[in-house]
Amino acid sequence: MTIQLKDVCYSYPDTPGKRVLNINSWAVAAGEQVFVHGPSGGGKSTLLNLLSGMLQADTGEVSVLGQRLDKISSRQRDRFRADHIGYIFQQFNLIPYLDAMDNIALAHQFAKENLSSSLKDDIKSLLSSFHIAPSDWQKPVANLSIGQQQRIAIARAMINKPELLIADEPTSSLDQDNRDHFMSELMAMVAEHNTTLLFVSHDMSLAKYFNRIDALAEINTAGAGH
Repeated sequence: MTIQLKDVCYSYPDTPGKRVLNINSWAVAAGEQVFVHGPSGGGKSTLLNLLSGMLQADTGEVSVLGQRLDKISSRQRDRFRADHIGYIFQQFNLIPYLDAMDNIALAHQFAKENLSSSLKDDIKSLLSSFHIAPSDWQKPVANLSIGQQQRIAIARAMINKPELLIADEPTSSLDQDNRDHFMSELMAMVAEHNTTLLFVSHDMSLAKYFNRIDALAEINTAGAGH
């Protein structure tokens, strides 16, 4: 299993009496592409932060790619995330004054391999596969279109060939055309690399891209709106 949760509870430190997550059991198999939907404030981002090791569960077992994240230190979780997990953020989180090459290379610096001579070739190959013209590779990403930025964000998440790719509402700021392009390219990329994909959104129109659709309210019994 890529993801396995058992008896997981989490409350934020400033509201210890208010459970945000209460998950009895939930699992995702290797190679699955799972769409998790739920309203804002339902605990989606908290769940992703637990799975990526940015937060640690109060109780229970959080197993990702066979590693018990609840049993290791914050520093070890950071290293594990860099080595094994790709993350596409809602606002892309690209560094605006850096070009596409440097934004992607930066993600690689946090991973297990040092910068290699083949890294530039890998980055160029990814950018080409996402139809970013060579003339745009060395422009500040702030000067590129939203559509180009979104594809660079996927490329950055994929540069380390992660076994697990997490996408947190990545289409929320996109118009329909860009959203459709984003989803098509994302699904093609994860299929090519047999990457496990966990995609979280409140936009049910995206569910058509996925074979497995889970409602967060059915996974998380802490209660809607918490």
